[in-house]
Parts: sequence; structure tokens; C-alpha cells
Amino acid sequence: MSLLAWILVGSASLAATCCAAIALRLKRLRLQDQLAHTAGLDRVRADLTSSTARFTQINAEYDALISGCGSGVFVLDPNDSIERASPEACRLLGAQQKQLEGRSLLQATLSNELHTSVRQAREQNCVQRCEIRAPGVNGSCLSITIVPASVNSSANARCLVIASDVTELRRLETIRRDFVANVSHELRTPLTSIRAMAETLQDGALRDGDVAHHFLGTISTEVQRLTRISEDLLILSRAESRPAETGKIALTTLLADVVHRFQKQAENDGIQMQLDAPPGLYVTASADQIEQVIINLVDNAIKYTHKGGCVSVCAERQEGQVAVHVVDTGIGIMSQDVPRIFERFYRVDKARSRQSGGTGLGLSIVKHIVESHGGSVIVESEFNRGSTFTFTLPCP
Repeated sequence: MSLLAWILVGSASLAATCCAAIALRLKRLRLQDQLAHTAGLDRVRADLTSSTARFTQINAEYDALISGCGSGVFVLDPNDSIERASPEACRLLGAQQKQLEGRSLLQATLSNELHTSVRQAREQNCVQRCEIRAPGVNGSCLSITIVPASVNSSANARCLVIASDVTELRRLETIRRDFVANVSHELRTPLTSIRAMAETLQDGALRDGDVAHHFLGTISTEVQRLTRISEDLLILSRAESRPAETGKIALTTLLADVVHRFQKQAENDGIQMQLDAPPGLYVTASADQIEQVIINLVDNAIKYTHKGGCVSVCAERQEGQVAVHVVDTGIGIMSQDVPRIFERFYRVDKARSRQSGGTGLGLSIVKHIVESHGGSVIVESEFNRGSTFTFTLPCP
């Protein structure tokens, strides 16, 4: 074989070897790429799994927060549609979650004021507050806080709407205002009378014996009325401000003592008093406060019963409690007055009540004391036929 042939054969062999080496290298590179790609995919999958788990955890925490914050929470999209409503929000609006989510806030609340406040919160990028009434005849009073979820003002910002039920708070505020107004009125009336008569006496009426005697008698009566008002206010304040010291008391004995105490007054008014209570009746209560309850009810019954009428005090055992009935054959209560009879300073017959020395607080004291003992008090009455007041107390 010639030298050229050997060179050609050697070159071919070398080329084949090089090609094989190159092919092996390429195969190794492809394999490395595949391994790297697979490792990358595994990392992506791991990151995705971790992110999904984290997202699920955050979503669960978010749901727990809005569900347990104690207020109703709505999340609004830029179109004022409800994206999410917490269970408390559904309760406040009296609707199910599926009925609220996807609806507009205006449709859900029927409040144009709230709709306007949401728009202002977005445009001004600040928290807005308002109060609305929930839909329905007896809708709750809701205090609303609107928080825009945008750094800058934007009409397309999502919003968080937080609703709290303040119905009871507003009711108590109304009671407080009415109470202050009523106390001022009740105190002003006798004070005005006392002042006028005292000035008249100073101007010379004191020298007229008959006039002076009449005016001084009236002043004494008005002072007694002021004393009764202040005493009833103190009783009511003590009953509201501190819990009663309760114990086992003999209710039958207590009823008999109160009836005996009023027996002479009833006889002088031509009214018959009766007691029907089995022996051995016991209740768990404060003796002083329950005595006050019985006194107020019996005193009212006598005041509003005509001569020749009857006042009966009865007691009986019921399931786990004792019921006391104070029944009279007096003037009764008109049906429209019955729901308000236990309100402070509410009087069915204002002229007669003032004439008999009533303060308008007696039945409020009765209701508060009985309910603070875990009992209840109701009234059944028919105008011009009489009334029956019933209160219950738990047995020992």
C-alpha cells in the first residue's frame, strides 16, 4: 500500500474517531440539558406547590379574620359588587352568602347613603363612616366603616366595608336622653310650684293665715313628692349598679307582712285585701328588693282601685319557679298603654298619678329587680275591669 493510501486510511480512521467523540459529547450535553431541564421543572413544581400551600393558608387566615372579627365584612370589587361577605355580614342583612356575593352593595342594603360614602372613599382615598338601617321592617341600625384598598385615589379601587350592629347602643342612648329629660321635668314641676308659693308668701301672703296655711301645706306636699322621686331614683340606681345579695327567703311570710302593712290603708279606702299563698314557699332572691317589688305592686293596685273594690295577692308553685299575682278590680289599663307600662316615668293617667303621689318609676323598679333575679314580669289588663300583674322568681 502506498504512503498516500496509508495517510488516507489513517485520516479516515481519525475522522471517524473524532466524529464518534463529538457525537458522544453532544449526547452527553443533551443528557445534561435534559437533566437540567428536569431539575428546573422539579424546582418550578416545588415552588408552585409551596406557593399554592401558602396561598391556601393565607386565604384560610383571611377567612378566619373576617369571620371572627365580630363585625360584618364585605369586600367590594371596583363595580361595587360584593366579592365576599362574612357570616356576620350575612346575618346583619338577613341573607345567605350566596344571595349576597355577586350582587351590588346598593341592591343588598338599599342604602343610597352607603353607596355615596363608598364612592367618596374611593375618590378621596380616605376612610368614610356612616350609619344605615338594614333592609326590613325591624332592620338593625348599622355603623359602617369604608376602607379603600388603593394607595392613590381611584374610582376603580376595591373597598372593604365593615358593619357593626349598634341598635342596642342607640336604644340605650335614647333611653338615657329620655330619662334625663323626664327627670328634669319631674323635678322642675314641684320645684316651680314650691318657688311660686314661697315667693307669694314672701310678698305678703304669709300674713293671711288661711292662704299661708294652704300654701305651706302645698309646699310640704311637693317636698314629699321630691323626696319620693329621689328615693325611687336611688332604689333604681342601686338595683342597676350592683348585683343583689341573694339567698333563700320565705316568700309566704314576706307576702303576709306586706299585705298586713297595707291592710289599714285599704280599709280606709273601702277596699278589701286578700292573701292566698300556700305555706312553705321559698325563692332565691334578695329579701329587700323583692319586698320593694311587692310593695310597689300592692301600692299601685290600691291607688287605682275604686271604693268597694278588691285587691288580691296570690302565689303558686310552677315548674322550677314561684309565680306571684297581684290582682285588682280597679280602673285597668287601655290596650295601647300596656306595652309601655314598665317604661320609666310613663303614666297611663298622669293627673291621677300625680294626685296620688306616684313618681312613674315604680313599675320600672319592679321590672328591673325581677329580671335581675332571673324572673319575668307581665301584666294583663282590661280597661275599667282591673289588672293582674304577675312576676316569677326561681326556686332554691
